[in-house]
This record gives sequence, C-alpha cells and structure tokens, in this order.
Amino acid sequence: MASIYRLTGVNFWQSAKQLSEKIEVDDRGVPTKLTALPFYFLVSHATELLLKSALLKRGFSEQELREFGYRHNLDKLLTTLMAKGVTVTPGTTSLVRHLSKQHQTHALRYSALVDDGNPTYLPPPGLLLEMLEELLLLTRISTQGV
Repeated sequence: MASIYRLTGVNFWQSAKQLSEKIEVDDRGVPTKLTALPFYFLVSHATELLLKSALLKRGFSEQELREFGYRHNLDKLLTTLMAKGVTVTPGTTSLVRHLSKQHQTHALRYSALVDDGNPTYLPPPGLLLEMLEELLLLTRISTQGV
C-alpha cells in the first residue's frame, strides 16, 4: 500500500508540475489568477499521499491511517511522522501546516472563492514543488524492509 500511495502521489505531483509552468505569478511568486487553484489541489493531495506512504514505510498500519483524525489531516500526518523520529525541514513543516486546514475542509474543491474570513493559502508554486521533493525522499526510507 505504501508503494501505491507513493506512486499516486508522484502522479499528482507530476500533474502539478505541468500546471505550475502556466501559472502567472506576481513579483513575490504568488499566483495572480484563480486558475491556479487546481495546482494547489494537486499539491495538497500529493502531500497527503506522500505523508501516508512515509508513515506506512515506518510501520504505521493502514487501519491507523483510516482513523478519522488522520483523514485529510496533513498536520496530524506530519506530526505523527516527525514523532517517529523523521526530520523534516522547517520550510516544509511550515508549508504542510499552512496547507492542512484548507485540505482537510476541502476548501480548494468547494469554497476557495467564498470569503469566510479564512483566506486561501497560495504560496509560491516553486516552494510547494520543493516541499513535495522532500516528502518524496521520505517515502524511500524504510525501517521495515518494505
């Protein structure tokens, strides 16, 4: 299952890379058009899949991943992975934590355009692609011989 999550996460990441090439950004690297939202959805889902793969590689069970508290909760997945002694850079940690709420509430799919007081988090695309590269590397390490 870890390999399936990893492969699917990489597929979402590759699709995000293709979209990132067409995103118009301002001088800070922030998207200027809402047509960038699918990129952020792909990145968020790839993040979830890669975190789950990394956890499975470290002995976390599929049953544990199905528990309600872990479903779509990037912050909890990351915190659990780090509790297993995995080092994650501060930049990646910050990005994952900021993406977590909008991913967990499916805001990128349903309510990104609604002004509910929670602005949509749209960091520079390049930072997110670097984050996914780091998370991918974490899926290669296995203490279980998987």
